[in-house]
Amino acid sequence: MSNDSSGLNTDPDVRRLVILNAIESDKETAIELILSGFQDSCSTVREEAARAIADFPGVYMLEPLLRLLLDKDEHVRRAAAETLSECNVAELGDIYESWLECNDDFVRSAVFKALRPLRLPNVANHALKGLSDSSRDVRLECVGVLGYLQNQEYSHCLSEVAVNDVDPEVRRVAVGAIGYSSTPDTLAAALQCLQDIEWQVRAEAAATIAKLGAAGTCDQVVKLLTSEAQWQVISKILVAIGKIQCFDAVYDVITMLRHPMSNVRKEAAMCLGEIGNPVAIESLREAIFDRDPDVKKIAAWAIAKLQSI
Repeated sequence: MSNDSSGLNTDPDVRRLVILNAIESDKETAIELILSGFQDSCSTVREEAARAIADFPGVYMLEPLLRLLLDKDEHVRRAAAETLSECNVAELGDIYESWLECNDDFVRSAVFKALRPLRLPNVANHALKGLSDSSRDVRLECVGVLGYLQNQEYSHCLSEVAVNDVDPEVRRVAVGAIGYSSTPDTLAAALQCLQDIEWQVRAEAAATIAKLGAAGTCDQVVKLLTSEAQWQVISKILVAIGKIQCFDAVYDVITMLRHPMSNVRKEAAMCLGEIGNPVAIESLREAIFDRDPDVKKIAAWAIAKLQSI
């Protein structure tokens, strides 16, 4: 029975319930029961233990959880990774290094994910190296680590990933991560990503341009507005045009008041109010009769705003 949590019962379902109900015990007993579950012969008990330990965060849990990342059962591995990413134990920074060199892709990505919210500057060199990792998941988490640090020193590397990574999700997250740093590199990367083959990347790039407030990009952004086919991207571009107040874009934006998707019409009305060109008032008056109540409401707001100029 040495491999069965607490040695209380030969039935794994009962042992699992012991772990599940451990939180009702005093803290010391609960921790003892849960940690013993890490060594249980049954994978469902180990999985339950990996989840239950989240109720008692502390540095003592880190090494056992990290070892569970190598468990033979995928569900146990994922439960351990999820708990690590949620526990936010700052001391993890003192024991991470050897695990970031692990040959297992899952382990590396899980540890980077756990480190991300801790914002530990000394993890940056590992994350920069990880940007070229063969594992897509590792690269994704490394982008997250560097994005959370929001250090302009890393914006060039993130910009290169946003443009060049082979995986669209990595590109999308990377172009989102550079939104805090307005540099020639980040702006050029965001504009290039506006032409990415994947619409999710283009939409994130438009959101980044809006965050950067890059007024000098009006002509390029408006040109892409008129050629874009995906309504989700059009909506984000309209937000960007409004944020950077492209005054001369008014006629291109007005055409979007007739777009078949109400979300686009809503963003167009908002955009016209934000860019502040009174030429749009007449078209906005027509938009007050839109079949979507949100479009009507925003059009009325935009008219009032333009009339006050």
